[in-house]
Order: sequence, then structure tokens, then C-alpha cells
Amino acid sequence: MTGPEPSPVTHFITMNAPNAEAHFVRGVSRHLEGGAWRWLEPRAELVFRLPTTQRLRFVMEFAIPEVTFAQRGPVVVSVFVNGQLLDRSRYEKGGEFRIEKPVPAEWLRTDLHNYVTLEIDKPWVAPQDGARLGFILKSAGFLQ
Repeated sequence: MTGPEPSPVTHFITMNAPNAEAHFVRGVSRHLEGGAWRWLEPRAELVFRLPTTQRLRFVMEFAIPEVTFAQRGPVVVSVFVNGQLLDRSRYEKGGEFRIEKPVPAEWLRTDLHNYVTLEIDKPWVAPQDGARLGFILKSAGFLQ
């Protein structure tokens, strides 16, 4: 006898993981850049499955290219977990960043998917093709 196939949706992903695209709900580029990261649209959504809701932190590694600040100035990045605002931070310059915040257990669930929405207040318009982009995502998810 065989059981159901294990879900490709897990608690944490890196953008170059083989199962990364199973976590994309909307707004995440299907194109892997530099073998490690993907562009997000100004509003992107990811999905995760959790084995527990206790003592979890949301962790995200991302970058905001310095070149984008000439066009849009400082930006605000917001992180929502299942519709609840977890973090809102302003960035005055480009660089690589990490968000690590504890998540209240009552915001999470083990029996259903957990949705994380990532927003940036001002898109960057790529001069090559006019694409409206947010920021670069390297990894995201829930860790103990």
C-alpha cells in the first residue's frame, strides 16, 4: 500500500530549491536569477505548510538593489502572515537584508496552508521592459 504523495509545500524555501515554485501563489518570478534569487512584483504571496504553530519565527532574506532608489527613493516593505501585519520596515538605501520576527501561534495553522504576503509601497519600473518590480527574494519561511 502507498500513502498520499508528500506535499512539495514545506515550512521554509530558498528560491533555488527544486520545490520552490510550489510555494508561489502570485507575484514571484518563475525565472531564477543568478542561481539563487527571484524578483517579486510589488505584491507577492507565498504559501507554507507547518508541522507546528509553536515558537516559530518568520525569516526572510532579501535584497533591494541600490540602483532602484534613484527612481523610487526610500521604500517600505510589509510582511503579512495569514492577513495579519507582522512587520513593516522602511529602507533608506539598497542592500541585503534579513527580517526575523516571532509569529504568534494563534496566527498559524497546521491543518491548512499558511499564506505570507510581501508588499513594497513603491514599485520599480525596469527600464528594459517596463516591468513593475518590488524587491529580490532569496529565502523565506518559518523556523524554530
